[in-house]
Amino acid sequence: MKTENVDRHHVDLTMEVMASFPNGGKVVVYNAIDRTTDDFRRILSCAKYFAQQGRSVIMTPKLNVTYKNPAYDMIYGTLKGTPYYGKCPDLSVDGIWYEHESFSGNFAKKSFRNMCNHGSKQSARIIVDYCGLTDGYMLRSIASRIAVGIDIQEVWIRYDDILRLIYKTEGQ
Repeated sequence: MKTENVDRHHVDLTMEVMASFPNGGKVVVYNAIDRTTDDFRRILSCAKYFAQQGRSVIMTPKLNVTYKNPAYDMIYGTLKGTPYYGKCPDLSVDGIWYEHESFSGNFAKKSFRNMCNHGSKQSARIIVDYCGLTDGYMLRSIASRIAVGIDIQEVWIRYDDILRLIYKTEGQ
């Protein structure tokens, strides 16, 4: 007897409000996200920071084989027609996609380079963990990426539960 393959790409599309603030800001999390990881805690701290500013934040799951997964367009459909279609950025903040990147190791310059490289493949708006570099160094590094055509619109630095905007393209 042949068994039918039940939707191999099923994703739990239910969501839960993780945090809400008096100014209307809130953090909504897809239940498909593994909440036991350090990455989840870091992304949640970013989400709470934006929500405390009155913004609506959705934390999204990573999906495998995005082009075959019907849930992808339901979650990430607004990426259609962009270079990021097929990617799974970490956060939607008022409908704008952000990617968080962390690092390991003791080489700050290499860590910052890797976080920017990986993050810019997911979104033009990147949140990187603080790795001890000066603003001047980070801004020069960002400028050199933009000069070779990498689309970077915002870069935020995460210090535990606080974010600081270090770069934003003019006119935004």
